[in-house]
Amino acid sequence: MKRLLSILMAAFMTTAAFALDMPFFNGYAGLLGNMTGKKDADSYDPDIDIEAFFSGQLDFSGKFLARGEFYISSEDLLQNDLFEETTQNNAIFRIEELSATYKMSTTASSHYFSVFLGNFEPIGSDIFLQRQFGIQPVTSKLTASWHSLSGASVYPFYGSGISYVYHPESSGAFGLYFYMNKQTEEDETKNVMNLDLRLAKLFSNLTVDFSAGLGFPVENTDENGNKVFLLVREIQLHAGMNFLLGNRYTTSFFMQGGFNKFVLSSDNETSHKITFADLYFLIEPRLTLRLFQLNIAAFNIPRESAEHMMYLKRATDKDENITNLLGLNANVVTDHLYLGNTNFTFGIHSTLILTDSDFEALKDDPKVVLDWNYEIYVTPYVSMPVLGGTMNASLAASILDFKDDWKSAVDFSLGFKTRF
Repeated sequence: MKRLLSILMAAFMTTAAFALDMPFFNGYAGLLGNMTGKKDADSYDPDIDIEAFFSGQLDFSGKFLARGEFYISSEDLLQNDLFEETTQNNAIFRIEELSATYKMSTTASSHYFSVFLGNFEPIGSDIFLQRQFGIQPVTSKLTASWHSLSGASVYPFYGSGISYVYHPESSGAFGLYFYMNKQTEEDETKNVMNLDLRLAKLFSNLTVDFSAGLGFPVENTDENGNKVFLLVREIQLHAGMNFLLGNRYTTSFFMQGGFNKFVLSSDNETSHKITFADLYFLIEPRLTLRLFQLNIAAFNIPRESAEHMMYLKRATDKDENITNLLGLNANVVTDHLYLGNTNFTFGIHSTLILTDSDFEALKDDPKVVLDWNYEIYVTPYVSMPVLGGTMNASLAASILDFKDDWKSAVDFSLGFKTRF
């Protein structure tokens, strides 16, 4: 299927190059450095790593759109030479998205036909809203990511497929996606065929984005080891939504949620299984006052989503066995500050996270909550315009780790993003 999609994408680009005018290019790039002190070191000995992404779009006369997005992350720069060939990976390069879209417009609607590779408009992300309606991001600042433009995702995937989006003159849009991706569970990797539907609508004071889909893990051998053309033993359901009552500039209410995988199978041991750790939800009232905004969020975020989020990934890095993060966050932020004539944004995240929560055990014995592992983080951050872009800096402090080892209790990040 990847070969077919590559041929289709090449055909799109060839047609655009020869049949249309010179394309218009715009892009977005960012570089982030992270510094973390090593635990139990005799003196302060930091690990320093970098993350970077680049996203570009070629627009051929409004008829063809070609997009590419790439992500790079490194190991500790002080211990590894990125320019030296080694037997182990010292950096990761990932193609987040390669896509080609043909737009057909009529007097009453627009139609978008796309082929793609990578993580394309994933469920739960608001990138679909941004592309179809030209709005600013509506998701929570808590789930900010340096990994890609798509940001937080309820159903992360990496695959290849096709999509069709119908966008009438009104502010609604309907999308249909068909793609293949791989799922890895323990030592088993499955090829999963997916069919997703997406509905989005903008009202004067309401933004709604809902997605749902079916996944079909496909096999080529039966239980006796015989080769078959196609075998499906189970059906997986996944869904996600974004809901904003109000708008991002005034007092509002935001909700994001969904689930990754709900299994329907003839095998009673695997059918209908979905745990609390599989549920994604974030409920966030946003109170806008004269000089600052207060956002209070209650959340439960599965590991595979949280480990890419700037303000939550430290908790997942501490223990590879953590499956989900349950917690509360208060974010106080203001953009009414000036350094000379430069306006900048300053905020503080205060976050309580439970990493060993087991709600099945809680039903039997409420006192088990006393044995859950608690993490408390305070993260001041600042954002300001610099050299045609935006500089972002944050200092994450693990309050409970200070008493044992202050050197590893603080992370510092410094990044720069720019559009061109």
